[in-house]
Amino acid sequence: MDDILSSFFANIIAKENTISSATPLLSAMKDIYAQKTTSSICTFCLDDNAIATAINQLKDHLRSCNPDCLKSFNTPLTYLLDELICNIQQHAQTERGFDFLEYNAATNYIEIIIADLGITIYGSYVAAQKHLDKLGNSDAEALNLAQKGYSVKNLPDAENRGYGISSSIRMVVDGLQGEFAVLSGNALLVQSATQKKILDLPKEIDYKGTMIVIKIPATIPEGFNLYSYTS
Repeated sequence: MDDILSSFFANIIAKENTISSATPLLSAMKDIYAQKTTSSICTFCLDDNAIATAINQLKDHLRSCNPDCLKSFNTPLTYLLDELICNIQQHAQTERGFDFLEYNAATNYIEIIIADLGITIYGSYVAAQKHLDKLGNSDAEALNLAQKGYSVKNLPDAENRGYGISSSIRMVVDGLQGEFAVLSGNALLVQSATQKKILDLPKEIDYKGTMIVIKIPATIPEGFNLYSYTS
């Protein structure tokens, strides 16, 4: 277990300063990792029972920090975590995932990280032989396709679900008024109410896997409807 966590951190910490300078949202990562030990980052196997346990542990942690928050957030948080973690199971071709959730009482925001050391989003399109004519040889274009809803699945009814990212971005940004970032390979997607961009990162930044960073207010906006983002 320690070796797995060390591998995860080796892939992140060395590049932390450069990554965090790319966007204000990811600057929070430096502070998160600076004050956390490897034992604070959870790692989980990718069978169904382990995924369910990982999701429940994250919710239990939020409940311990802010019980009232989980009461209102339980259903959308469960859906969001399940969607993103199951994407690792289905597409990343890796044995484990990593997660982190923290409630920041000072800002009243929830910070979530879901990550893997798999084949990247670009690699998942290549492995599935999907949309290669649009993909080129670019991690950034892979992120662009994913956020537009281009699926790696072969099921027709999955075409609008993308890599699980498209619907999740809409829920976080449009529904929950939060921020969403994806680091995969040497590309970074950042989306919020005030910005939407995909960055080609310097060649020395090449994250072998996919990391999703989410920041959402702990108070659900009035009028939020989960089912507007799940159909």
